[in-house]
Amino acid sequence: MFKLGIIGWRGLVGSVFINRIFTSNIIKYLEIYLFSTNKILNFNLNNAFNLNNLINMKFIVCCQGSNFTKKVLKLLLLKKWSGYWIDASSYLRMNKFCTLIFDPINKINILKNIKNQKIYSGSNCTVSLCLLTFSNLLKLNLIDWIIATSYQAISGAGSKLINELVNNINKSHNLSKNLLTLEKQTKQSFKKENPILFNLIPWIDKKVKFSQTKEEWKSSSEASKILNRKILIDSNCVRVSSLRCHSQLFTFKVNKNISINDLYYIINNKFIKIIKNNEIDSTKKLNPFNVSGNLSLFVGRIKKSLIDNRIFSLFSIGDQLLWGAAEPLKRFLEILIEELL
Repeated sequence: MFKLGIIGWRGLVGSVFINRIFTSNIIKYLEIYLFSTNKILNFNLNNAFNLNNLINMKFIVCCQGSNFTKKVLKLLLLKKWSGYWIDASSYLRMNKFCTLIFDPINKINILKNIKNQKIYSGSNCTVSLCLLTFSNLLKLNLIDWIIATSYQAISGAGSKLINELVNNINKSHNLSKNLLTLEKQTKQSFKKENPILFNLIPWIDKKVKFSQTKEEWKSSSEASKILNRKILIDSNCVRVSSLRCHSQLFTFKVNKNISINDLYYIINNKFIKIIKNNEIDSTKKLNPFNVSGNLSLFVGRIKKSLIDNRIFSLFSIGDQLLWGAAEPLKRFLEILIEELL
């Protein structure tokens, strides 16, 4: 039996991760310990700040966020902890001692590092969903560049934004069905705040270089690290009021002349569900409400550009709490246990 400590298990990613673990065959090899960062709790065994408890874990999956990882992991390593740290936050991702885990793309690199490295991290949610969408095109070296516009669900920002949307809705009862009156009522209700209801926010995370936000910068940098080669992904990130699932509109250029039928054939894999490019299928199937909770990525609106014969576009939707966060962690744990048995 391997001792698995889970930190942040009550959060969105942590709770989805636990559900995925209990569907896996590796559950029979695991003794699970749930750790809390709530200092009010008196249960010493579950105190995530108690290093004496954490140090007994063979694996620690941390879904608590960058600040916790920054504070606790260093202390654990100073105590010569020899277990595996598997992180869901962005804190460790670009660290040279950390391997990004996304086995549909970089399983060979993961297997190469397992015996020598003990620190691993899942990648950014839109990066994971992007790479899964383009996995076959990338394996065939067909991609010149990708322009990605992501429409990110509020659950990607945690429970705080979900609570904000619920509060927005509660403020908006008894609204008029007349557009002009509705708009006036809404502006009066939210005159001192920028609501997510009836709205979108074209900015996610802090500003970095080249007028990008950090969320946009991650697209190319993290994808390049996973692929172990430079890939050009120019990203724009928008927060929308869907509850779950990140949607992405991709425009991309290939380096060979391929037909639209060839593209359909190449993109298709066991992780992807292709949606026909027609009105009924696109409107009923290719939306976050339909995709939520599904392990498949839904890909549709596939078409050639009118500008260039080698430029295509497509629309992809995936559950960011599954393939964008919890599922790569679960799959890595499966690989790790298989290698250690």
